[in-house]
Amino acid sequence: MSRFYLIGLVLLPFISLGQIKLKDALQYGDKQFQKGDFYYALDYYQQALALDPENIDLIWKIAETNRIYKDYKQAEKYYSLVYMKDEDAERYPEAILYYALMQKQNGKYKEALDHFKLAKKIYSEDKQGYPYKKAAQEVESTNWALKQQKNGPDIAIDVQALPENINSYDAEFAHTIRKGQLYFSSLKADSINEELQEVYSPSYHTALYEISFPSTDQKARKLQSLIPTNKSIANASFLNEYDFYYSVCSDQDYRYTCGIVFGKRDSLGQWKMLDSLNEMVNFPGFNSSMPHFSKLGDQKVLFFSSNRTGTKGEMDIWYAVLDDNGQATRVENVSSINSIENDICPWFDTVENRLYFSSSWHQGFGGQDVFYSEYRNGKFGAPVNIGLPLNSPAADQYYFQSGDSTFVSSNRLGSLYSKNPTCCSDIYMAEIPRRRPIKTTIKETNTVEIVKLPIRLYFENDQPDANTTSDFTNLSYTDSYQKYAQQFPVYESKVGLQRDSIQAKKSVLELSQFFKDEVEKGRNDLELFTNQVWFELQKGNRVQLMVQGFASPLAKTDYNVHLTKRRIQSLKNYFEEVQQGRFGAYMLGDHPTLEFIEVPMGEYRANKEISDDYYDQKNSVYSKAASLERRIEIIELRSISGSFSVSRTEIQFSRPTLSDQFSLTLRNETNERIELSLDCALTNQVAFPSSLKIEANQVVTIPLRLLQKEKNFSDVLTIKNQATKEFQVIKISLQ
Repeated sequence: MSRFYLIGLVLLPFISLGQIKLKDALQYGDKQFQKGDFYYALDYYQQALALDPENIDLIWKIAETNRIYKDYKQAEKYYSLVYMKDEDAERYPEAILYYALMQKQNGKYKEALDHFKLAKKIYSEDKQGYPYKKAAQEVESTNWALKQQKNGPDIAIDVQALPENINSYDAEFAHTIRKGQLYFSSLKADSINEELQEVYSPSYHTALYEISFPSTDQKARKLQSLIPTNKSIANASFLNEYDFYYSVCSDQDYRYTCGIVFGKRDSLGQWKMLDSLNEMVNFPGFNSSMPHFSKLGDQKVLFFSSNRTGTKGEMDIWYAVLDDNGQATRVENVSSINSIENDICPWFDTVENRLYFSSSWHQGFGGQDVFYSEYRNGKFGAPVNIGLPLNSPAADQYYFQSGDSTFVSSNRLGSLYSKNPTCCSDIYMAEIPRRRPIKTTIKETNTVEIVKLPIRLYFENDQPDANTTSDFTNLSYTDSYQKYAQQFPVYESKVGLQRDSIQAKKSVLELSQFFKDEVEKGRNDLELFTNQVWFELQKGNRVQLMVQGFASPLAKTDYNVHLTKRRIQSLKNYFEEVQQGRFGAYMLGDHPTLEFIEVPMGEYRANKEISDDYYDQKNSVYSKAASLERRIEIIELRSISGSFSVSRTEIQFSRPTLSDQFSLTLRNETNERIELSLDCALTNQVAFPSSLKIEANQVVTIPLRLLQKEKNFSDVLTIKNQATKEFQVIKISLQ
């Protein structure tokens, strides 16, 4: 286990090594790297680099060491050198990804976004591989961070580091307050050069400390009696005044092994380690740490992080249901928040029913952000970023609250350090008035205005983002609506050129009614609809929104398909930013709980009588008839629990031969057999089964074969779970 999970890194004394051979410097550097002594390793690697400055393998080692050492600035510098020297990305294809990650952790979001996009393109041949998934995730995440940075913090709060009788030049983390005492973990050394702030001891460990809080000028006291020989302890979480859980980690052969133990303070105030928990928590051969005791309803539970069997990523958040003796009776994975990376530092707020945790995935500002998940009706909702300024571009962990005080550990700029400004975390505090619990009745909870579907949202001609074949836009529907509404005088003037004619007056009146009864109504309906979507998400359900996109006949067929995809994307952008971005976290990951089923129809269903003459813009652009075609429609909301997935969302027969065939993969993600129905109007053009049964956790591949050649066709294949009514939609077309 990396030292990262304990606290961070150990600063060791600088040693002048004098003249050294290249081979020896590399050997010594590699040895120190394996030991976890990254400061030493960097010193040897730098000496080697002075002897061989063009060695790309050595530059890569320095970049990697700085990243693990959490020197983001230096890591960015050396990854950039690897990236520039390895132009074809053949030797170190990961360099571009890590370069972008370091830029992001240095707060350079625009530069990072460009490199994430490039990385996504480079890794696109293996879309199931981690590099592609990470790059794709970071494109979304960095776009989100840029928006949040532009909007500024949701609340104006002052985040301050705790004083130096608590924080030190080493790492402080994993804190809680009990009975006026602050308990925290630290790598404080017993022997320090006060001038250089360097540790003399070659080996030392994390320990638990306590200090009165709000603290005076007193010195924090180490809980010496809890510390086993040559082991680190951290993460105290109290059941009551006397009983508590904490982590114990051993470092054998430079590999950390962590488990959770049960401790007690006796009537004389002496601390004692009792024993470890049973194997339900401390799963043999794996790490379990960061315990947090709390309650879920009437159940006593212990949240913790572990890489045990069943973990989705590197470390997952789990919880154990406890009996009256504090032992686990069963263990559950909090699957709705866990990712393919690290999800750690759980803390549950029983007032707001929120599980707070830190993650390097999801939409965030940097290395690790703090998120929360709403606990409703026995389910944990999708992660929500707590925002600025509690989060930063660095690693933000160990969130907890005490009264109106909020705490977080962070290695952000401004933390105490000796040589690396982002090496080590300090404990930070902000005063944020707690939301008091509000009693709500069932009637109030269930009160949500139901909007009649479909909701039709209209767009200006060729918008958003004219003259491009891209499927993506950064603009939201709000942007498009505002620009479109401002264009009404232009539209009015174009259709009313002959104002004295009855037809011109009729056209102006129709257009005016269209903007009021259709354009504005769509916007208002959407605002109400978001409350309906939020209501379903808070019930712990997965929500699918089926959205169709349409275009007028103006422009080429293929261009209009891309245009309708951008219009649907603008709706997704709207959900990401509306209501302070609370939907964004539900749209993340491989299995989002707010999902958009996209059906970009282009001009296929447009009124054939509408002009497509560019030189007749009065009718092809500005008329009510043409305006009605430029829209997207939310046609269905489905609130479900997930059951199956499909391998693709669009199939296009581009070469109209009867031998054309595509395969479609369907995966049953449940532990029960499911029965699917397949429905489409194209049964004369495309062959596929009408129904299908898939056994639990099985994958089935079905062929879709072209039966007839027609000039053009486009429709959707709807695959529906007969039991839950969950559906997936695949667009099928021939051009």
